[in-house]
Amino acid sequence: MKYSDLETKSKHFINGKISQYMDAYIRQNKVWTPEQMYSDFFEFINGEINKSSYTKHSQNGIIWSSELSMNWLLTSEGNSTVMDRFQKKYLKDKPVANRKSPLVERVRFGIYWKNLYDINFGLKDGYNFIETKELKNLKVVPWTIEHVNKELLDKYTCTLKESIEKVSTSFLEKTFSEYWFKHYYSDHSNSALIPEVCGMRSKFYYYNYNNHNYTTRAEIPVKGLIDKIKPINFRFDFLVINFNKQKMVFIELDGFEFHKTRDQQTLDSIKRNKASSLGIPLLTFTSKRISDDIQSVFSELDSFLK
Repeated sequence: MKYSDLETKSKHFINGKISQYMDAYIRQNKVWTPEQMYSDFFEFINGEINKSSYTKHSQNGIIWSSELSMNWLLTSEGNSTVMDRFQKKYLKDKPVANRKSPLVERVRFGIYWKNLYDINFGLKDGYNFIETKELKNLKVVPWTIEHVNKELLDKYTCTLKESIEKVSTSFLEKTFSEYWFKHYYSDHSNSALIPEVCGMRSKFYYYNYNNHNYTTRAEIPVKGLIDKIKPINFRFDFLVINFNKQKMVFIELDGFEFHKTRDQQTLDSIKRNKASSLGIPLLTFTSKRISDDIQSVFSELDSFLK
């Protein structure tokens, strides 16, 4: 069946389906091509058809189903129509679609009950994506010292240096950050060193029961009041996001005395699993290496920092 032969309701459904998918896709993938969107769209449509996930409603005793419209999208005319829409959208939004991904839209750092900071790129009100036309006007390079300083000064009237000094309290963290201040902080085009990272779009959690640590509630060997066991926010020592090289890394500083207990080893494992699920490498540096040869530590990190 040709598009011209479809009833008005079916045409509206098709146009709405394509538009809704484009809007959602662009929010989640600020870097994209028509071909990528086309491939993902038809994977989505085939999945909906295989599950028979059709829109149905009754009007004046007549039952309408989106099945015909969904199947029309799989025709050659449907394929061509979809690709044409995606290509026109790409040309319109090319300045945004062509730019590198900001990698993450939000980073939360600090300690939950005090000195907690939210820094964003491409979000307003902390949750909603800004309009495409607004994104085009953002000139600052995401996650550089310049960007993070601007966010912190606008929202919290403090600099990155001041916030690091507030939240990084251990000897290792102070030693590590002081070296970074001395060798990297003067060039604000360098990637920011973000301390005590406790979340991105959502916070990082684990659970503790009877002095043992667990990744999820389901792992806790107890029945009954399990839902009343509150999650605990955990933090990575530092995060670096290099927008220009499209690279990220979590950094953990390992003081042996603190990390040798079984429960701390479990928490370290939870952190590794979280980093892996986010697709972010996790580098661990021992206190001995930081004390004996901190220069080699930063030489290893240079590809992330510069």
